[in-house]
Amino acid sequence: MNPVGAVGLPFLYLLFAFFGAATAASYLLRAWSRNVGLAGAAAALLLAVWVWSLDLSLPIWVLPIGGNVDLEAPISFAGYSLQLMAVNAPVIALYLAIAALALLLGAVHRHDAAFPAQVWLMLAGYTALTLLVGAPTAPVNVAPALLILLTALGVYTLYGDPVQANKSRDISGALRALLPPILAATLFVAGGWWVEQIPINPQDLTITQAAGTLLGLGVLLLLAPFPLHGAWPAASESSPPPATLLISLFYQLAVLYLASQTLAAYPFILRQTDWAVWLGALGLLTAVWGGVAAVGANHAGRLWGYAALHDWGLIVLALATPGLRSWTLVLFLFALRTVSMMTAAVGLSAIKQQTGSLEMEQMRSIGLRMPWNSAAVLLGGLGLMGFPLTAGFAGHWAALQSLAIVDWRPAMTIAVASVGAILGFVRLARLMFGIQEARSTARESALTISVAVSALVITLLVATTPQLFSTLITRALAAFG
Repeated sequence: MNPVGAVGLPFLYLLFAFFGAATAASYLLRAWSRNVGLAGAAAALLLAVWVWSLDLSLPIWVLPIGGNVDLEAPISFAGYSLQLMAVNAPVIALYLAIAALALLLGAVHRHDAAFPAQVWLMLAGYTALTLLVGAPTAPVNVAPALLILLTALGVYTLYGDPVQANKSRDISGALRALLPPILAATLFVAGGWWVEQIPINPQDLTITQAAGTLLGLGVLLLLAPFPLHGAWPAASESSPPPATLLISLFYQLAVLYLASQTLAAYPFILRQTDWAVWLGALGLLTAVWGGVAAVGANHAGRLWGYAALHDWGLIVLALATPGLRSWTLVLFLFALRTVSMMTAAVGLSAIKQQTGSLEMEQMRSIGLRMPWNSAAVLLGGLGLMGFPLTAGFAGHWAALQSLAIVDWRPAMTIAVASVGAILGFVRLARLMFGIQEARSTARESALTISVAVSALVITLLVATTPQLFSTLITRALAAFG
């Protein structure tokens, strides 16, 4: 038995060593990308479950071979400190679960052979960002700068290496994703300087207002609302669905966590500024534009992107009233968003693998050859609209009810805007299942059918019993609430 206070090996050394080994192994074994992807998905899922159930009240983990591992021991370098704590462990588990979904999709649909290595690399980066607890300045002021680096790496994940193998691809959409963190990093630096002036003259409220305004605008920019939204619909059209699923959910989860940490560190943002008003207005504009723009989408991937944008606008709008109830709703919406995006990505990946294109005109009658994956596209996409009997219905209905209690007009506006995206998916359904022409496309394989059916079952299960997420949300509130 170890003596009280014994120092063990920091767990984070083992965690990042595992990430490094998984990245290297996935790249070296890329010739067997399907097996590597499936093994990586299983490893990420098992690690997610383990981290989620980790009991940090017992920080010392005794090894059966002797010695021990200190779960909460920080690791430091160049003035920065990383530490696993009860408040960030659920976020790490969610990253791992998202990575497992992306790896599974990439393996089943034979995505880029380098994709598993890219997933592990991005996972290590976002994990480090979330574990950051110490820096030369406040960690929340450093995080946007680190987010710039991760977003830049995301360009390679979305499109591969734009300098070599994929030079013909248009990467402008992904590069637009760099704009929000670059602008936000500048505002966080300026806001951090004003925060340092508050103790010098605590009676001067103009200093607090200036700091709160800059930091609040920084968080708003990171959320990438309208008109900074363009990167995600463009990436949904140009990039493979597994990569889009991974990068968008990673970024948005990181931004939500950073927003919660910023509001907790600087509560005067809510007291001294009109941050909630800005957030509500931009969230409403984002949701409306996502629904309106989807009407004219002529690409199934872009339609998926606009539907996801509409859903993201509703999440941003839900943040306008910070507090326990607000974060509960935000996390509920994000969990349902993950299920809906995953379901749509399953179908889109299979169809793109078979046809080589997601242009709507190229998808005529594809539903007659690939009915299960076509159903996954429609059910997942409609879930982002909150359509009845889809995964997103319960969350959207709860959000609209909460909004209507305060003011019925924003709730009605969002409901009307969602009709636009719904019409987009109705048009897609008519093309997919209409008997306009005979297709020579091969039928779905047993593997893709099993994945699509699994996604559909999960979606319908969540749609009928959304309370399944109650335990998950309660646990995650420790990080966000």
